[in-house]
Amino acid sequence: MAQIAIELDWARDPKGYRLVETGRPKELRIVRNGTGHGPKNLPPFQPLSIDLLFKNFANIATTAQGALEFVRRWGSLTPEGWDEEAGDVVSEVTFHAEYMRGVLGVWAGKQKHLHMPVGRGQVGPHRLIVSPYDTGYSSLLQAKVVWDPFAKALKWELRPASLLDALWLQLGQAVTANVQFRQCERCGQFFVAGPGTGRRLDAKFCSDEHRIAFNSLKRSKEK
Repeated sequence: MAQIAIELDWARDPKGYRLVETGRPKELRIVRNGTGHGPKNLPPFQPLSIDLLFKNFANIATTAQGALEFVRRWGSLTPEGWDEEAGDVVSEVTFHAEYMRGVLGVWAGKQKHLHMPVGRGQVGPHRLIVSPYDTGYSSLLQAKVVWDPFAKALKWELRPASLLDALWLQLGQAVTANVQFRQCERCGQFFVAGPGTGRRLDAKFCSDEHRIAFNSLKRSKEK
């Protein structure tokens, strides 16, 4: 069965983003440098044009600086991120990045069980389901049937409420479509392996450079 299209009309503040301690209670947040609530009058941006963007998020957004780097590249993660007095809460962002890493770790065979990372994990009206049998992030979205003028056929379309929702939907589609993830033994980042990816299905490294560096270090320690 073909995957359902995920569509997200998003924007990115051309004035950039910064880390500040703000809000009540005060927390470290990623705040846009521009003014005004919402993405109106900003150039449209399609972050989901990046294939498997959730993998980038899980790989880099586990620290405050990594979360800031992700937002600078692909925009605020939640609608609250458009409010220059609110912004995306860093602890929430890093929580979700770590949680995704846990999901990918289980899928890649690096761990047997999914452990809830330290943090709150609650963003706006979203919820995390934490029972032993139903563990995951509940995304907000609109689902509808639309006409595809290119295929000349009807198709399902999912429109998530935020970039964070879109990332979780992407991850869900990938793991249920049996996309094969591996974790690099050199840098710890997750990558896709198998036919068409440039990495063998049993690959242990995300690149040849990391394989050579890992084996070189191993040999030096054995001397």
